[in-house]
Amino acid sequence: MPKAPGGPVAGVAGVVTAYRPTAELIGNVESLLRQLAVVVVVDDGGGPGFDHIFAALADGGAVVVRLEANSGIGAALNTGIRRARAISDPDYIVTVDQDSYLPAGYVQTLRDASAGAKAAGIEPGLISPSTIHGNPVKRAGSRHGIPLGKEPIQSGLMIPVATLDAIGDFWEELFIDLVDTEYYFRALGAGLPTVLAPAEFDHSLGTMVDARVFGRAVHVGGRPPLKVRTAAPWRYYYIFRNRLLVSLRYARRNPLWVTSGVWTDVRHLLVVTLLAPGRSGRLGYALKGLSDGLRGRSGRGHVN
Repeated sequence: MPKAPGGPVAGVAGVVTAYRPTAELIGNVESLLRQLAVVVVVDDGGGPGFDHIFAALADGGAVVVRLEANSGIGAALNTGIRRARAISDPDYIVTVDQDSYLPAGYVQTLRDASAGAKAAGIEPGLISPSTIHGNPVKRAGSRHGIPLGKEPIQSGLMIPVATLDAIGDFWEELFIDLVDTEYYFRALGAGLPTVLAPAEFDHSLGTMVDARVFGRAVHVGGRPPLKVRTAAPWRYYYIFRNRLLVSLRYARRNPLWVTSGVWTDVRHLLVVTLLAPGRSGRLGYALKGLSDGLRGRSGRGHVN
């Protein structure tokens, strides 16, 4: 694939979204800058106290865009993509969360996977790694020997500019959660599948906490205390609200996905309600999200 000799992958720009980041972001962006000539970092209105981090990123070669208000992941991505396209006119954009580390060779591997798909007569809508933090991405079978995936997360995702031109921007009014899922279904509806590349990266997938029932740790078979994965209580507002909003949009075309997605969220809420602290807060946010989703409300929910 096209590649500057001894340098960055040609034709690809990176967009990193950040909100009140730790210094870990500097190392994550440095790894990306070793692979790409243009990396745009968008501060999603995190407020004061992070100037030193964004200054270090700018000194290291990243283009830093700082939004005045917290506008959500969709708006931050759209802002960064527009800036990246204005600067370098790329063929592809790689989108990255602040807590994701893309190892050496990652971008080139996704670029090669896109080229392989095209050579097989498949126009990729999105290009995703096949594994994230040791967890395989859901498969959607294969076509002409090319592995396809389902519902990739937006971090570590490569988006052809042709896809952006064909189906438009991310749905900003979702604010956070299911922004990537909605984009995947929009691309799929336009006949643009997700291609899987033989790549992996590290990414935070929530917080693990000790499972407790009546204040006592749960042990199974004499093993160490059981742990469950959970998110900040306010995230459950967006998880359940956006599940309704996206499901209503795609129910007719993808009824099985809607049913499965709703059950997955409900099952997760039942598990963390039973086993994790903060039960009342999570339930309250989930119920408010369901209420607003039924009313068709979107945008920032003023819960975080």
